Amino acid sequence: MGNITSHAKYKRLSSIKKLPEFDHIESEQERQEKLMDYFFSNDNNSIDRFHMLHFLRAYIFQSNFSSPIEDKLIEGGCKVINIGCGPGTWLLDLSNKYRNSYFFGIDVEPIFPKEIKPNNLEFIEADIINGLSFRDNEFDFTHIDLFRVIYSTDQWDFILSELIRVTKPGGYIEVTSRRKEHITEGPIFSKLANAVWTACQKLNLDIELVDNLFSKFESQPNMGNVHLIEKNMIIGPRGGKIGLIAQELALSYLNADPLTKFASEELGISEEEYKNMVEKDLVEELKEKNTEYTHVRFWSQKQLSLNNDS
Repeated sequence: MGNITSHAKYKRLSSIKKLPEFDHIESEQERQEKLMDYFFSNDNNSIDRFHMLHFLRAYIFQSNFSSPIEDKLIEGGCKVINIGCGPGTWLLDLSNKYRNSYFFGIDVEPIFPKEIKPNNLEFIEADIINGLSFRDNEFDFTHIDLFRVIYSTDQWDFILSELIRVTKPGGYIEVTSRRKEHITEGPIFSKLANAVWTACQKLNLDIELVDNLFSKFESQPNMGNVHLIEKNMIIGPRGGKIGLIAQELALSYLNADPLTKFASEELGISEEEYKNMVEKDLVEELKEKNTEYTHVRFWSQKQLSLNNDS
């Protein structure tokens, strides 16, 4: 799979080095605090959820990315990095399609495949908050998924600077996420969502991150115009087949550990009562009421010079 000769050549030219792994942290408790638990469990159900989310987004946007980079990917030699790659679904999809380009996935947890993958794809266990172990101006396309990358508000200025640093002049940075606010929602969903966001705030996570990061990109002197694409969808049977997939994702997310623990404590109910609210009350509500939310992509091009706006 992949172009073995060109990949070997690239490996010799690359400046990649692995950052210290989380296994080097002294205690498991410190490790879990560092990860902030991600609000996800890392069992097979969690990995399946990330796969489903990838294909859901590809369907609603009718593409895997929105930046105008495809011609360069097809031409070959294009270098792509995905921050918060999870199990690597997005990268596996792209690296199989664009065999003459090179792809790298970064995540703090090694739930990505280590053996069975195309030769033009590498995964690295690392934390962006420690700095990316790549040269300046290394990548043609830098992609970050905010669904997977969860940090506190005061860490995002550094993360943004790293995204910009490793992107080539003329290269693109693309951000994928969804908005915190729901266009419409029933009372059960609203109660659950508010509990989740309150728990996030207590962990000092930026719950307004999509809007805040968009504004930060717009204020960067070395970035061009920021292009925003939004797609709305209804969760549940009222949204058709894709809505049922979104419902399955939402239920899997809400039932995940340690989110169940955080949210049930926030609501002042037992974990059993919380699960009953998710699996019965919410499911019934989604049959009767529209719960609509927004997936977001925005992208910008790093300028060739401060006077060249893209």
